[in-house]
Parts: sequence; C-alpha cells; structure tokens
Amino acid sequence: MGELEQLRDRIDELDRELLKLFTERMEVCTKVGEYKLRTGAKVLDPEREKQVLNSKLKMLDNPELKSEVYDFFSNIMTISRTIQGRLMSEAEGGDACDKVIECAKPSVKNPKVAYFGDEGSYTEEAAIKYFGEEVSRSCKSDFMAVLKLAAEGEADYAVVPIENSSTGTVADVSELIADMGLYIIGEVYVPVRHCLVGLEGAETDKIKKIYSHNQAIMQCSDFLGKLSGAEAEDYLSTARSAKKVAELNDKTCAAIASERTARLYNLTILEKNIANNSCNTTRFAVTARRPEMDDKSNKISVVFTLKHESGQLYRILGAFARCGLNLLKLESRPIADRPFEYRFYADYTGNLMDEKVKAVTDEVIRETQSFDILGCYDEWSGGTRRII
Repeated sequence: MGELEQLRDRIDELDRELLKLFTERMEVCTKVGEYKLRTGAKVLDPEREKQVLNSKLKMLDNPELKSEVYDFFSNIMTISRTIQGRLMSEAEGGDACDKVIECAKPSVKNPKVAYFGDEGSYTEEAAIKYFGEEVSRSCKSDFMAVLKLAAEGEADYAVVPIENSSTGTVADVSELIADMGLYIIGEVYVPVRHCLVGLEGAETDKIKKIYSHNQAIMQCSDFLGKLSGAEAEDYLSTARSAKKVAELNDKTCAAIASERTARLYNLTILEKNIANNSCNTTRFAVTARRPEMDDKSNKISVVFTLKHESGQLYRILGAFARCGLNLLKLESRPIADRPFEYRFYADYTGNLMDEKVKAVTDEVIRETQSFDILGCYDEWSGGTRRII
C-alpha cells in the first residue's frame, strides 16, 4: 500500500470517530433544546457561544489552526441551533413559512391592475407582458399611490419597478412593499431602450431642458454628459415627461422615454439607445395584498434586520451555503429613524413549500431581529405570461 493510500485510510478512521462523536453531540444538543423549550429559554445564547469558542481556542496546541478551529466549532454550534430551533417551531405549531403558505390565495381572474407612471411607460409595458394587453389597468404617478391601490383593495395587483441592471435597486419601492404589508407574487424583466424624444423639427444640439424620471437620468448619464447647454430635470416618470414635452410645445425641450411613448404622444425620436448600458434591463415586481404561490414557485424575497451581535451576517450566509441555496441578491439599506442601522433585502432560490428551504428560512429567521417574507413566486423566464 502506498503512502497516499495509508494517509487516506487514516483519515477514514478519524472520520468514523468524528462521526460517532458528532452524533453523540447532536443527541445532547437535542436534550438541551428540549430543556430550553420547557423553561422558555432562547435558542441563541451569544455569551455562552463566545465562552465555548474561546475555551476551544485556549486548548489548541497549534496556533496556526486558530481560524480553522474557530470556524469548525462555530459551524457545529450553528447546526445545533438549527436542531433546537426546529424543536421550537414544531412545538409552536408552525413557522413563518407556514403562515405565508396558509394565507396564500389563487390568482385573480380578470384582475384590475395598477401600474406606476403613465400610459406608455415601461411599467405599463411590464403589466402588459405579465397580464396581457386586454387587462384592465390604471396608473398613478408615484410609488406610494400605486402600491396603496393594491394595499387598500382598489386594485388586485400593483406593478412597480424594483431593480435596474445599471443603477441597482429602486430603494423606495423595496421599502414601501415591506412597510405596506404587500407581497411580491411575480416579476417581469423589460429591456429598457431609452431614447431622446422631442417635437418634430427639434435638434439635439439645441435642446436646453431634458425631462425624465431620476432613474432614467442616471441610466443615461454618459449621453447627457456629452450634451452642452442641456439641463436634465427629474420628473414624475418617463411617460409623464414625454407628455409634458408634448404639452409644452417647445423645441428646446426633450424627454428621455421609450419609442412606444414617443409614438403615443406624437413625438420625434432625436437619438436612440442612449443608455450607458446597451443591455439595460429593469426588473418589475407584481405585488398584491396576499401571497400567491404553487409548487412551481422558485424564487423567494425577504427583508430582515440583524441583532447587534458579532458574526450575525456570517451565520446567515453560512446557512445558505450549507444547504446549497443560491443567494441571488443581498443588499443593505439604512433605516431612516435609526442611525447606522440597516435593513437587508435578499432574494434566493427555492420554494417555501419545500421542507429543506423552510428549514433554511427558519434558521435565518432565528438569527435575525426582525424578518418578513415578501413573497415566493416564479422567477421570470423571459417569455411567460399569466393567463387571465
């Protein structure tokens, strides 16, 4: 037998010993969980964990392995908390995932759909992509107003932009969805092909004022930076900006909008494809008062805050890594009335009806200070459309 085979055999022997000890440790941890359940103690005891980790490091003979030993025992304790937390959830008769599943409802037939912006906007295009051209739809010029229609039941669904491939998350929207208690029940990707549009006979080099939504202005910053003498002004939406230019009837005014919007308001396309990114795409969220999901749903959106304890974010990321769930997005946003505290917005793959996904989500919930599931829905596949 060669040297490598002998070493591998020795590793196998050690692994058998480790497995036996690990199993015994988990059995004891289960008993600890049962004790905590009886006495009302919390699963996580940060001070106890610190003491345990420090004691292990003090026993270490080889200081070069300090980081590895810390990770090794930290992961073992995380697994222990997961087992104990599962006991707690079962005893409480359900967890956050079950509550979302229980309040889910079937999709509405012949719905009323509200969307951000105005007729001809990219958001209207998203609504049409998702629900079809014939859907009953109305619009509002600000995010809160359109989401409020869904929150108060005046519309069955509200469609809003939530993220752009060039400028990132539309922060106001993510926060409003969470604050208004709405759920994301679907998403739509719309390629954004911004154009500079104006009156017939207008010339690009003579434009003095350009109107558009601030997101569109940011997405076209390179083009705008090359225009001398033109000032960009934030306005309600791309479509409303085009409408304003048509109403002003001033050849020195222009808007950043889509070709579809230009046709709608009888405007001329002065410049095409002016966005910084030629692959510029906006992701739109379809929201409703109650969640909608089925066994084919494969994407989850959540929002949470963390406890003020070291290693919290590390533990959460570790939960996703151990269970093989793909964390698609993780973004922090400051909380307005709590200086230097943050909300985290995350998207990850999975279905809340899946026991493995529920277990991971449950583990993350136990590691956070507050946690809300924003939705479990179908990831946009590029060509699907809801049948109404």
